[in-house]
Amino acid sequence: MSNRTHNYSIRRALAPVSLGCVLLLTLIAPSNAADNNDNGKLLAERLCAVCHMNAGQGDKTGPGTVPAFAAVAKRQGQTLQGIIDWLKSVPPMMPNHHLTQDEMQSLAFFILSLRDGSTSN
Repeated sequence: MSNRTHNYSIRRALAPVSLGCVLLLTLIAPSNAADNNDNGKLLAERLCAVCHMNAGQGDKTGPGTVPAFAAVAKRQGQTLQGIIDWLKSVPPMMPNHHLTQDEMQSLAFFILSLRDGSTSN
């Protein structure tokens, strides 16, 4: 059997496995988003709530004010990646919590979940 024929046989044999993996990941993805949101909420409550999750708090109105996470989520054009990039920049007005990439992603998922008001802050 030539090397070319052998490679084709392997690819053909693995095609159903690959499709199964894609389907499995599709089924798991919503759970991961929910896990990210739950983990992000726990992080936010532990590290960020004092400044960003106060009753009646809105968006930043001046240099000395702090925006609520719900207001951050509702900003026009706000994206998951935009929030992650902001967290990566370690803004000088915020404490550096030395967040991991996973923690930043979870926190960003949680913040964006506040956009529709379905998660209480």
